[in-house]
Amino acid sequence: MKVNKVRLAIILSGGLFLFLDQFLKWQATHAWIQPQLINPYLGWQLYLNPGVAFSLPLANWLVIVLTIPMILFIAFLFARSFSKNNLFEFAAWSTVLFGAISNLSDRIFYHHVIDYFLIATGIINIGDALIVAGLALFLFSLKKRAYVYQA
Repeated sequence: MKVNKVRLAIILSGGLFLFLDQFLKWQATHAWIQPQLINPYLGWQLYLNPGVAFSLPLANWLVIVLTIPMILFIAFLFARSFSKNNLFEFAAWSTVLFGAISNLSDRIFYHHVIDYFLIATGIINIGDALIVAGLALFLFSLKKRAYVYQA
């Protein structure tokens, strides 16, 4: 029973981050349009990213067509980790899935991804952070699994 509560908490927190990301994207395009910088390398700055990672140019329709099968595969990994009772993998794929869905919805509805956090020389959103954090969690779960197999 305890594992199911943890899974539910993971899913709810992922949904909360998805909602927060969409809310901040709305704020970035409707209310907080002007940059608000703490210093030249940290703050709030709207950027409508028409490309993929690192603003690499790629047609929006092509990104959508390529992203949908990737999200379906991530959903498969998410479901498989649910049945394997591996909470690290479950949290990892849940986090990646919610981040990817948030960015895909931007591409479908706005034809670009809305980024708003300026960090150093890049501008990102919570969806991007979720994807990176989820992949880091997955790599950690692989390392943990390798350590268990060695012992």
